Amino acid sequence: MSYKIKLDKKRIGQRLYELIEKSEYTRENIAELLNLTSPRVIYDWTNGIKLPCLENLVSLAQLFNVHIEDILVI
Repeated sequence: MSYKIKLDKKRIGQRLYELIEKSEYTRENIAELLNLTSPRVIYDWTNGIKLPCLENLVSLAQLFNVHIEDILVI
């Protein structure tokens, strides 16, 4: 039995995009709150190029007041 789940970067990126657009935060604000050197990585997340690491995923869930699963759209 295989339990491997393939995460869809595009769908996760779209979900992050939606959460950011509904929030009062800018990508720059989020980068500062997550101690990122640049908001560029957030653009990579929302464009489905990269996925946030677990630490950032937890922080994003807290920031948007959602469950991690709500971001991962499993």
